[in-house]
Amino acid sequence: MRSIKHPTAKDAAAQSLIQRLLSWLCFTVLMIPGTAPAMDFKIYYQPQLKLKMVIGEGRIQEGDAEKFLAFARMADRDDEGLVILVLNSPGGNVEAAFRVVDAMDKVRVYTTVPDSAKCASACASILFASGERRSVMGTGLLGFHSCYRRDGRTYSEDSLCNEIIAANAMQRGVTHADINRFVKQYGATDMAWVGHKVACNSLQGLCKPGLLETRGGTKVALIHSLECSKLISVQAQLICGDAELTTIDKALAEIYAQRMKESANKARLRADQRAWLRNSRNACSDKACLLQSYRLRIDELKRMRS
Repeated sequence: MRSIKHPTAKDAAAQSLIQRLLSWLCFTVLMIPGTAPAMDFKIYYQPQLKLKMVIGEGRIQEGDAEKFLAFARMADRDDEGLVILVLNSPGGNVEAAFRVVDAMDKVRVYTTVPDSAKCASACASILFASGERRSVMGTGLLGFHSCYRRDGRTYSEDSLCNEIIAANAMQRGVTHADINRFVKQYGATDMAWVGHKVACNSLQGLCKPGLLETRGGTKVALIHSLECSKLISVQAQLICGDAELTTIDKALAEIYAQRMKESANKARLRADQRAWLRNSRNACSDKACLLQSYRLRIDELKRMRS
């Protein structure tokens, strides 16, 4: 496990300045203009990693720090002692975002934006950038633009907010130039979207890959974490999130499709498959049970005559 970095006097001074200025930001917004549901946290068990991680989705608002801490207590830690926080958010209230960061610092967090996720505005420049480890993976996107204050239908840039965000990012190893790169070009109604290549190769210090990303299987598991967490059934989540189960699921699908082509009684075969799903596969709640169920069904289909 890597050693914990102790804050320097410079870090403490910067953090103190950020905290003193936060009271000015209670009406400052950093998010995609428009409506979005409030942030919701949930626990997702990733079977390949054998870890419970936190999924955070929606608009950042007051009270999210307490909600995050409650879910973080239920989560597991990776080999570096970090709680994995999967982000998919349009941004939100700046002060609320920094309160979440305070909570993240207490917990020690690995922030990741995986396939099908977008982390924009306050999510990208505050939450994501404050992770002890940070990754943008697959088709995940970060969105950056300037802070703004909203007054009815009008928006005005908030330079103080931009400087506080830059100070926090610099504490986390991101250069001032890179965190402010998009401020002048992209205002309240614009957004600079960047994927893994730009975020992790062109913006110095923004990504800080962890041990999980050095292993092929665990990296793939992280990439698909958000997609898999959205599946309703336990069985579907397990199959989506585990490479061995995904492989055997595809193998069964292929042999079933072949048997359907050859069968003289397709209605009977279809009914048998539905019965297997209902009575065998969907009765499982863990990987071992699913593997046994799939193997038995594959053997049945292989022995079946047309």
